[in-house]
Amino acid sequence: MDTFKQIVIYFVKKIPKGHVVSYGQIAAACGHPRAARQVGGILKSLPQPTVIPWWRVINKQGYISIKGNWTATKELQRELLTKDGIEVAGSFKVDIEKYRFKNLKTKRFKNKKITDF
Repeated sequence: MDTFKQIVIYFVKKIPKGHVVSYGQIAAACGHPRAARQVGGILKSLPQPTVIPWWRVINKQGYISIKGNWTATKELQRELLTKDGIEVAGSFKVDIEKYRFKNLKTKRFKNKKITDF
């Protein structure tokens, strides 16, 4: 059985360049719509640098919401989003409706292995 962390990573890898999703979207796609904070914790625990596009996940209001002591900063996330072609305001806000990836589909993982990573 796949772990929640593996499933989160699977969905984060599906976010195309030029788009963002919320932590809650990832949680819902994983089948756990109330686990947005856990999604954030998983992304925070990723080793840096990583090819997993963690920077494409923002909060539901569209803000970059990195807090605490981490190797990644709000400034780094803004830089990576900008490189992806996403406009980020000085207040670290993204127009989430403009850039939201809406085709993140829930996938059933029961008795399946994720082999995409």
